[in-house]
Amino acid sequence: MDELVLDGDRRSREAQLAMPGFKVGIEEGRWEVLGCTFPDLYVRVSGKDHFSGSICAMDFRLMCDSFPMTAPFVEHWNMQTKCRPEPPSADRAPVGVVDALKTWNENGVGYAGVYRPWQRYAAMHNGWALLRPDLAWHRHRDLSFIMEQLYDLASEQAAWDALRA
Repeated sequence: MDELVLDGDRRSREAQLAMPGFKVGIEEGRWEVLGCTFPDLYVRVSGKDHFSGSICAMDFRLMCDSFPMTAPFVEHWNMQTKCRPEPPSADRAPVGVVDALKTWNENGVGYAGVYRPWQRYAAMHNGWALLRPDLAWHRHRDLSFIMEQLYDLASEQAAWDALRA
C-alpha cells in the first residue's frame, strides 16, 4: 500500500513539473530544476529587480512526499555543501527574506523550513494557514504557486541588493 501512495506522490509531482505554468517559469528564467530525485526537488530561483536589472539566485530543496495532499517541505539550500546555508542577517537581506529564511522549529520537528503559510510546517505555526488562506497550501495548488512565492523572495533580495550597490 505504501508503494502505491509513494508512486502517486511521484506521479503527481512529475505531472506538475510538466504543467504550462511551471514550464513558463523555466522559459522566462525565473527558475530552473537542478535535481529531481524523489521525493526531493532541487531548484534555483532567479529573482529580478525590474528597476535596476539586478538578479539574485537562490537555491531551494522541496521535499514532495505526500504530495499534493501535504504541502512540500521547502528549505533554502546550498547545492555545493548539500545542506541549508546559515540564515541571512538583517545587514545582508531585507526583512521579508530574513523572516522567511530564519531558523525556527515547530513542535519538535527541528528546523521547520521556509517560514511562509504555504510551507508544510509553517502553515501550522500559530494557525498561520487559517489567518492567511490566500497563501495557504491546499490540494488544488500546484508547484508553480510555490515557485512564484520563492521568486518573490529572490526578487525582494535582488531589489535590496540593488539599493545597496
